[in-house]
Amino acid sequence: MSWTDARIAQLRRLWTAGVSAAGIAEALGDVSRSAVLGKLYRLDLLGSRKPASPPRRYEGPSGAHLGLRRAPIVRRDLAQPKAAPPEPPSAPWREQAFTPLPGTLPRPWLSRASGECAFPVGGEGEALVSCCAAVRPRSAYCPGHHPIVFKSAGPADLAAERQRWTQQAERWAA
Repeated sequence: MSWTDARIAQLRRLWTAGVSAAGIAEALGDVSRSAVLGKLYRLDLLGSRKPASPPRRYEGPSGAHLGLRRAPIVRRDLAQPKAAPPEPPSAPWREQAFTPLPGTLPRPWLSRASGECAFPVGGEGEALVSCCAAVRPRSAYCPGHHPIVFKSAGPADLAAERQRWTQQAERWAA
């Protein structure tokens, strides 16, 4: 796409007539809205219109007379309310994970002591209740909740991580 004198004249005429940048791009055919705005900026025309004049679409023939075709613009009716997406089915493990483990005495999360599981098993906000079972070594979660929070990496993930570390070491050694 090149900005010929005729195209610049058409750009100036449409802009002063109040056509929006998207409308001008549509009228010119093979140019984007961003390209139109860039050219208007370089021609120092962006501040030339009164702010009170609302932009409007170009109503004349499109760039089809130049042999160019654009995809039709699909307009959605904004007045029509959108249907809410269906609620995803709840996974059975989720309900089981957030129930207290047998033999534990859940307490409010902020009242738990050091060495007690921090996994939430009920409530919301300040009423959040944690598991409070004895934690695994070097963890904030009990053996029952630790695998839920930290998923173990599979063999392919471990091999990829090992390969990344090897490549980093070779780069640093070079």
